[in-house]
Amino acid sequence: MEHLFTMSKKIIVFGALLFLFSCSEDEMINSDLQTNSTFLLTGKKATEKLNVFKGPEVQLGYGKVRSWISVDRNGNPSEIGIEITPEAFKNITDEEDKKIPADHSTIIVPLHLKAKQFTPFNHIGLNWNPHGHIPEGVFDVPHFDMHFYMISIAEQMAIPAWSPETDAAFNNYPPAGYMPADYFTPPGDATAEPQMGKHWLPVNLGDYLPFSKIMIYGSYDGNVIFVEPMITLDYLLSNVDSSTEYSQPEHFQKPGNYPTKYNIYHNPDNGNTYITLSDFVARN
Repeated sequence: MEHLFTMSKKIIVFGALLFLFSCSEDEMINSDLQTNSTFLLTGKKATEKLNVFKGPEVQLGYGKVRSWISVDRNGNPSEIGIEITPEAFKNITDEEDKKIPADHSTIIVPLHLKAKQFTPFNHIGLNWNPHGHIPEGVFDVPHFDMHFYMISIAEQMAIPAWSPETDAAFNNYPPAGYMPADYFTPPGDATAEPQMGKHWLPVNLGDYLPFSKIMIYGSYDGNVIFVEPMITLDYLLSNVDSSTEYSQPEHFQKPGNYPTKYNIYHNPDNGNTYITLSDFVARN
């Protein structure tokens, strides 16, 4: 069966290749410890002083992308996400441009150590889909996938391609209540992708058409392993800001602070685009 999400096996692991970073591993662990405000990042004024911790810059197109997290004085996460410079979107649809990663390949965007301490997330996988992917008429438009993984890079890369031999792991779903009640995944190999896992969609998928943005969940071998904002290039270039609540499961596999909204911001001062998760709730 042709997969719903046709992705390449190729993974560009910037986190493992330090020479591809624009800053050093030491900066990744210890950078930006000064008190800052999210206003300086997103252009949205924060209601309180926040500590902002940034991961290393990674090349995307002609620009850069990096992760960041803002934390309040009590150590509670306020917002986590990625910052994309405007140059990253230039000539991005040119398939001959060698600065653009291969179709469907994954760029690993490392998280600052503080992000791993204060949230369940381990790293972000960024995918550019210049032609979208099937099903036709749904997700077949140019868009980005932003996987916020709750497993390590090594665990992510170890997820095999679907086959009759690996079907049991892909279709070993999390126990009842660990996925939102209004999400589903088709049986078999549909939505099963190597180095990603099984993708879960809202049951009311028609409400999200024509597709501009949507939140996806992911699982593999009985565990919830990512949340994934999917956003079209047209929406990102429209400079429309949005903040959207997304469905939550009843249970969580490990205690911690989990976000309940995904956001898209644009800073008119520097032209940067921000895709973030926010409104964290402590879960047992």
